[in-house]
Amino acid sequence: MTSTGYTPATAAYTRYEPTQTETVLARLCSRSRPQKTDADLQALREAGLAAAISRNPRPRIGIYTMVQAGQDPAVRLSVARGLAVRNNWPVEQSPKVDFTGMTDPSTRPQLARLLDAVERGGIAGIAAMSRTDFTNLNDYYEDLLQQIHVRGGFLALATPETDI
Repeated sequence: MTSTGYTPATAAYTRYEPTQTETVLARLCSRSRPQKTDADLQALREAGLAAAISRNPRPRIGIYTMVQAGQDPAVRLSVARGLAVRNNWPVEQSPKVDFTGMTDPSTRPQLARLLDAVERGGIAGIAAMSRTDFTNLNDYYEDLLQQIHVRGGFLALATPETDI
């Protein structure tokens, strides 16, 4: 149904003003950090590891892995334990395993326990087989590295980030 007298030529021009929400979102998006590459993230992780090792050449570590429900974590844990043995790092007694699959790292209880142990000084760092024990997403991985660093710890991986 059309209204009488209306045509695109006779329509009044209305200036669009962004809403407050759109303005805030635009500001937040403009402040977002640039996407880091796998090599950038590897360099960030290795710098934290080197700094921690320079302070304490034999740091006590916790071993971590994340697997799907029903998946056997033995291989991933043994690779991470091998990393600790090769570096002569004392290992916390029991390795931590989350059977959550690839979920947000903040929803994993065993990872939270290790982060708490780093913060309390019970361990100096976390060892894992690969970054896929945490996340495949660079933003989440960078956030995790920052969380570990803020707590004064490090992350040691048996495989580099570029070998996903």
